[in-house]
Amino acid sequence: MSLTADLGLGVLFVLAFGNGANDVGKSIVALMTDPETSTFRPRYSPLVWGGLFSGLGSVAAIVISVRLFSAFTPQSFLQTAPGSSFILAALVGAAAWILLSTLLRIQVSTTHAIVGAIIVQAVYLFGSSSLQWSFLIWRILLPLAGGPFAALLAVYILSRLSHRREGEANEASSRRVGMADWGSSAGVAFARGVNDAPKMAALGTFLLLGTPQDTVWLPYVVVGIAVVAGSLVWGDRVAKTLIGHTPQHRGHRLKAHAATAFIVSAGAYFGDAFSTTHVSDGAAAGHHGKKGRQFLGSALRGLATAWVVTLPMAGLFAVVASILGAGIWG
Repeated sequence: MSLTADLGLGVLFVLAFGNGANDVGKSIVALMTDPETSTFRPRYSPLVWGGLFSGLGSVAAIVISVRLFSAFTPQSFLQTAPGSSFILAALVGAAAWILLSTLLRIQVSTTHAIVGAIIVQAVYLFGSSSLQWSFLIWRILLPLAGGPFAALLAVYILSRLSHRREGEANEASSRRVGMADWGSSAGVAFARGVNDAPKMAALGTFLLLGTPQDTVWLPYVVVGIAVVAGSLVWGDRVAKTLIGHTPQHRGHRLKAHAATAFIVSAGAYFGDAFSTTHVSDGAAAGHHGKKGRQFLGSALRGLATAWVVTLPMAGLFAVVASILGAGIWG
């Protein structure tokens, strides 16, 4: 295997590790929240649970997310296929931003980081005309922007339809975590794997072209293992930050999880680039009444931050990596 391919798989592992550390905790926040005090409750079993299902989703993506994998091949983004050094720098840029954000306990979107690393670097190196703008707008940028609002609308409709049938359960019982919460968290974690793995694996596969390891399954396996490792090692960092910023009422939480898992999984199957992080935020804000309104501001701020901070910063890191790496990997 070439040096570039070796480095590429190593950086792919680091990127997926950061993805597991930053993303999996978002799926299991309720399982790590004390229902009596609404404070963080250190527990290892939710991290294992979330990591396991994200890892399974990452491997299942080989079959489920074929269209999404195709959408994130470098040839889809650019007018002409880039060199391996371009993809390696994009992986480094996305991985660096996600790891830094995780260390700072800030939730970020892996999708925005990858897209930013590719687009900003391409504009810097080749000019804006090098990009497939029609494809990017319709298959990448619009789904990224519209996904959270689709989730918000879906949960709003669900909450309105079920409002009359919901009993006046006391507040204490509505905040308890039960088997349904474990199941819904598993569904969201699995959807995260199905959605994020092909975006990372597509870049890793490109680096293996023409080598004896030129196969699709190897990058997926690397991603799956790394996601589980990231969840187990650092998965609680972002989860701590999100305590108090996710639905505490069970009915609200289950609707948000169900909408997130369905929309993200459907997007992965049909090849649309949704961000699980922001679809989940949109779903939390979609519940009618005060339950949803209290999350609307944070959802909008998170969405804006993804576009004005994560996307350009990952791109900037990729540009720096391409400059510094010119003498290392060519």
